[in-house]
Amino acid sequence: MSTKWIYGLLIMLLFACDDKEVGFLDISRAEYSPNFMEIPKYEDIDPIVESQRLELGTPWVTLQMQGVLGTNPITFSIEDVKASEGGNAELFKAELEIIGGGTMYYPIKPQAPAGKYVVSVRLTNEGYSKVLEDAYTFVVK
Repeated sequence: MSTKWIYGLLIMLLFACDDKEVGFLDISRAEYSPNFMEIPKYEDIDPIVESQRLELGTPWVTLQMQGVLGTNPITFSIEDVKASEGGNAELFKAELEIIGGGTMYYPIKPQAPAGKYVVSVRLTNEGYSKVLEDAYTFVVK
């Protein structure tokens, strides 16, 4: 009778030691919609249309990323910035902020020179980390 108990305990220990990955992360349908923003020079901002933005110094803001499936919490970070048309990727990346849901903020008075900036975003949760390449394009005038 005691050998049956020992075998039963050994079998239970074998199954208990099976490492299972926690959660999942699927970005196959992740996107920003729209995925493009044109940022005018501070001097060219229409004071009538953007009066509140100018008064409060409100940054330019993207919508949240859509189509992300995964176990929460999911954190977002700027993975890479590619610059063209005279841009400075390092300076742009230093000014760009990203928060929950993938919402990005860019200051109303940018220091980065005019150019086209293409941003890749890293999504991370427990056990997973994936990059959405060329997720968003900013054009700074």
